[in-house]
Amino acid sequence: MKRSKTSRPNKSSKRPQQRDRRDSSSPGKASASAFHRTVIGIHATAEALKVNARAAQEMWVKEGGEENPALNALIETAQKLRIPLKQVGPKRLDPLGSGHQGVALHLSQSPELDESTLEGDGPMVCLALDQVTDPHNLGAILRSSWLFGVKAVFVPEHRSASLTPTVSKVAQGGVEHVPVVVAAPMDQTLKRLKDQGFWIFGLSHLGSSHLFEQKLPEKVVWVLGAEGSGLRKPIERACDELVSIPQSAESASYNVAVAAGISLSETHRQHFFTKL
Repeated sequence: MKRSKTSRPNKSSKRPQQRDRRDSSSPGKASASAFHRTVIGIHATAEALKVNARAAQEMWVKEGGEENPALNALIETAQKLRIPLKQVGPKRLDPLGSGHQGVALHLSQSPELDESTLEGDGPMVCLALDQVTDPHNLGAILRSSWLFGVKAVFVPEHRSASLTPTVSKVAQGGVEHVPVVVAAPMDQTLKRLKDQGFWIFGLSHLGSSHLFEQKLPEKVVWVLGAEGSGLRKPIERACDELVSIPQSAESASYNVAVAAGISLSETHRQHFFTKL
């Protein structure tokens, strides 16, 4: 998508230009839905500007936002990068999510997977999420995935949370670093990953062994299902092995984002800190 025709701010000013300060709903004003992706929140926006500035199309800042030091720093960064700025009111920002912190950055693209990164040998890990629809869970998973060096997160074409502003806020920058890849169909994607040398582990309370008994291979895919329903049968059959995470309370289960974090932590430990 082409950049907005909104005037760019003067480089010598710390404020967006006066003509952009007034919120408007008149025809010709782009809504958030007109952009490919939107991130909200100070930390998520700062990370997007740091690593994905080329995709930035427009930044919205709340009226008077330059009085907030953190927001003013983002304004100055956007001006240096020549990203169009617009001051907007609550009716523009609030629908994007309760945690916007007075800023939203609209982008033209998301990180894409370079398939060549999955080839060859060496420690690497991916995630596959089977019908995880809660945006807070997806955001938390992407945050952990970034920190543990996950190569990609695969999601189904339907019944999956998308990269909403809430996901970006919860991920705290993880969205900018971890490609989210639509796997259609998921079982065939898992088969292709097997062909590339990955071992496919499904996390399930029905697992024949538990996580901390495993001697993990170098190339691992963890498959996690939706809370409550777990993995669908075709996805279970596509896994090489089902693994459980030990727990003391049998009547409860781990949150899917917590389960992802535990499995990634153990994988990282075995790959980089322990020789079993």
